[in-house]
Formats: sequence, structure tokens, C-alpha cells
Amino acid sequence: MGVMVAHPLPTTPWPGSALRQRVRRLSPVTQRSSSRQVVDPTALLARMLRVCVVLALLVVMVMGQGRELIRPDPKACKNRIKHAATFRNGHYYFFSWLHGPTQKHERDWLDARNICRKHCQDLVSIETQEENTFVKNALGEGNVKYIWTSGRKCNFDGCDRPDLKPTIINGWFWSGSNGRIPPTNSTFGWNGDWSRTGGGNQPQPDNREFGENGTDEACIAILNNFYNDGIVWHDVACHHVKPWICEDSEELLGFARSLDRSIP
Repeated sequence: MGVMVAHPLPTTPWPGSALRQRVRRLSPVTQRSSSRQVVDPTALLARMLRVCVVLALLVVMVMGQGRELIRPDPKACKNRIKHAATFRNGHYYFFSWLHGPTQKHERDWLDARNICRKHCQDLVSIETQEENTFVKNALGEGNVKYIWTSGRKCNFDGCDRPDLKPTIINGWFWSGSNGRIPPTNSTFGWNGDWSRTGGGNQPQPDNREFGENGTDEACIAILNNFYNDGIVWHDVACHHVKPWICEDSEELLGFARSLDRSIP
């Protein structure tokens, strides 16, 4: 049963009012008095710098809040590029490095996902060994260093369920299909193709960046022998940029076909 989430990257409550109050408190406004007041230039500069920092944080938050999943564009869905028909119910795939306009492009996880979604596709969900082999062969033949998949760690609102803990073992799913990824320590059946090493010489997933800079490694990328470990899965912070593979989404195609029945 898949992990049902309304939004893989939910937004947080708007913090603007609290930040504005904080800006007002930090503003270098001197107290009024009947006598002439002397302002310490050093203190004034320090306060102004603090205000600038808070305003910069506000801008970053505003930009982050504006990034959401997009709806498919029926025209783009109708004209979507189809690089390979394959194993999964006739789904078509798109390889960013094989298409002229995107050949040299790399995008972060959410941008890549939205490019796919615009065309009634989503980032690839690798749910069988056969599909994994297909994707690995594509990377090897194209000599591609790495790609994004739709793999995601459930580390947002609604992910506090006991069956998803610990998240680094039990909290992985395919956002493109909402299918659960088997626990990373499972010994029953196929549990994915995680690397046995990484930047920290630890089996994947290891959330290495979180220990280094506090950034959660919440997305799954496939790296091509990056650590002399073959073409295998790694948990990676979602802000990194990479090429990507899209896969037809029945859900998004259904939505677009409700608007345009000529979409194949």
C-alpha cells in the first residue's frame, strides 16, 4: 500500500508576520526624549546589519514558499517526447540528456519533477529489478554521471506514523506512484539497489549531509560509479542539480485526458 500524501513538499505556515515584528524590534529607532540624543554609529550599523539579515531570510522564505507542484499542461502532454516504451504497462520514458533543449540541463529535484509533470509524467519510480536494470543500462550507455528519481523520504507533515520510523529505514517511497520502498534493512525479496558506500564510506542511505550542514538527504538519486560502487542508489539532498528521467503518470494523463481526449 502506498504512502498517501497530498503534497510531497508541503509548505509551512507563513511566517511573515512574526518576521515583520522581529524586523520592527531590530530597527535602529532611537527613543524619543526632550533632550538631543547621541546615537552610537557602531551600534547603529550593527542593528542595520541585523535587519538586513532578517530581510534576506524573509526573501528566501518567500521564494521557497512559492515552489509547488504544478498541474500538467494538456498541450505539453499531447506533444511529450517518448524515448522508450517499456516494462510498466506501456509507459513512455523521457531522458533529459537525449533531448536537445535539455541535453546539458541539470535541475534540482523539485524542478525536475515539475518538468516531468508538465508533460503528464513524473520522475521515474523504480519498483522492480527489471526497471532498475533498464534505468542503469540507460545511464551506462549514455555515460551519465547521475540522475534524479522520484524517490523521497517521508520527512514532512503527516510522516509521524510509527510504521515509518525510523525514517531513514522505513520512510522511503516513490512520489511518482506513491508506492512504498521496502525497508532499507529488509532481507526479504528485492529492497532496492542502495550503494554499500558513499561520501562518508557508509552504506546508503546515510543522511551524510545532515551531519555536515544540517541538510536532510531526502531524495533518491542514482549515481554512476561516483564512489567506485557501480550504478546504484544514494540518498542526496534535494537541492542538488542533476539530469533526470521522466515516466508516464497514469494519474496525470487521466487528468489531462479529461480536458483533451486526443492525448495519447
